[in-house]
Amino acid sequence: MKCYNDPSRDAVGFCTRCGKGVCPEDAVYIDGKLYCKECAKKVFGGQKRLYRSRTDRSICGVCGGLAKYLKIDSALMRLLWVLLTIFTGFAAGVVAYFVLCAVIPEEPLEKQI
Repeated sequence: MKCYNDPSRDAVGFCTRCGKGVCPEDAVYIDGKLYCKECAKKVFGGQKRLYRSRTDRSICGVCGGLAKYLKIDSALMRLLWVLLTIFTGFAAGVVAYFVLCAVIPEEPLEKQI
């Protein structure tokens, strides 16, 4: 299997989206799937996506992910969540947190774009 942009070199695999042979320097792995740089930018590059944070987490990473998505400090997001939980009823805030934990996907392991 040869690279699509340099047929003299061996490819590491095929792009999940377009099926071209991908060279090591053009390989982008997202959620364990291989993409060429062009497809990765088309599919994932221009979109703002909401994920649960893998690094900035206290329980499930919901507040860390929301903070990154909204571009605010995660401590401020946690404070806002606690205040929202207190003023709307404790059970509603806790249930909403765990529903978001189940609905929002976790941040991909490797996102190299």
